[in-house]
Amino acid sequence: MSMVFAKMFLSGQTGDMTTRRERLRAATYEEIKTAALAQITAVGGSSLSLRGVAREIGMSPAGLYRYYDGRDELLTDLITDAYNDLATTVESAMDAGGDSMHDRFAEGMRAYRRWGLEFPNRFLLIFGTPIPGYEAPEAGSTVEGNRRMGEAFFAVGAEAWRRGQLSVPTSARTATKGERDLAFEIDPQMPPQLVPVMLGTWAHFHGLVTLEVLGQFQWLYGDRSDVLFESEIERLLAGIGLMI
Repeated sequence: MSMVFAKMFLSGQTGDMTTRRERLRAATYEEIKTAALAQITAVGGSSLSLRGVAREIGMSPAGLYRYYDGRDELLTDLITDAYNDLATTVESAMDAGGDSMHDRFAEGMRAYRRWGLEFPNRFLLIFGTPIPGYEAPEAGSTVEGNRRMGEAFFAVGAEAWRRGQLSVPTSARTATKGERDLAFEIDPQMPPQLVPVMLGTWAHFHGLVTLEVLGQFQWLYGDRSDVLFESEIERLLAGIGLMI
């Protein structure tokens, strides 16, 4: 084998091996996270054990530490994934709503609910009771994921305002600095009074989804809580001026 051919052969082989290693490592990360989510579902986030996760996937605890430095780093990864997955789901649904601001908002709300019902353990991981001892990194990936999810709704709200379709409330209350700053960040011309309107709308339907995920509507609606949710969507959107 010539030296040039040998180098080409070895270079190609190394590239394949590197790619294979990367694929295997990525697959192991997913396996770890899947096992961790299953454990959280069974015993709660506060009882998450790296040793238990390692045992579940047939890995030594020392081996697992080659992927995660500790419980908090694994939790951060799980929370970030959940926020981003939810944000992607909502964004895609809103895009499918077409040009109608009403339909885009409504589809985003429906997608939010569907995701929560499909992944209740992940929904409660990011919106449920805080895990004792866990602190998300400041300005880290969980904060960015949370922000992205919120921006999905605020962006549509801002567009509805630009089109003159969002009602600006008259209020004697002076906007807070936080409200003014957020409104300016979204659009320098947007009235800060719209911030609590959009936030309150999200908080209302988020509360409904949370109660449904926790099974609190089962006694009244059984499997038909969608009836309540659909009527609330229309009531909420009408309340901010977005009619069909």
